[in-house]
Amino acid sequence: MEIPRQLTTLGCVIGLAWTSVPSAAEPPGTRPTPKPGSLAAVAASRSLNRTPELEDTGVIVITDDNLDQLGSGAALTVMTSTIADPSALATDHRADPKTREKWRKKVLAQSGVIARLEARRGEADAELDRLERGKLDSRTLDRIAKTEIKLRAIDAEIRNAAAELSTIIRDARKEGAQPGWFR
Repeated sequence: MEIPRQLTTLGCVIGLAWTSVPSAAEPPGTRPTPKPGSLAAVAASRSLNRTPELEDTGVIVITDDNLDQLGSGAALTVMTSTIADPSALATDHRADPKTREKWRKKVLAQSGVIARLEARRGEADAELDRLERGKLDSRTLDRIAKTEIKLRAIDAEIRNAAAELSTIIRDARKEGAQPGWFR
């Protein structure tokens, strides 16, 4: 039995119209039900005693009485914090200018070593590119192999120098060095 095309189209239109009409039981913009035992479920089951003078503003003031009410049936953690005196912090972290300069010089010297190694690597890489673009004979292939070995050696030196720089910075931090010291 063949269903006429018009009847199929009419059925699709009715189906789409039916699914697009919002249900009367579910008003638009409803929120999903929170999982039992979650913080959202506990919050949904509690209501605060609002302060009468702030009732119309929508502001909730949490007092000791409200805190007891909120805490019933839930675990409540109360934390305290201490704010340090900013002037005491500034004097505690100041180091001797000689110490600062000592670590700064070490870091800058090691950074210079790394920069020179990277420049050597760039030169060797450029030489390798030049050799690979030229005529490839046995002599050129030997030079390419030597240049690749040289590149691997320079890469190893760069890794070692970077590790040494990390060690210098770590040692400086142990003596109280600040990040701005190395700039």
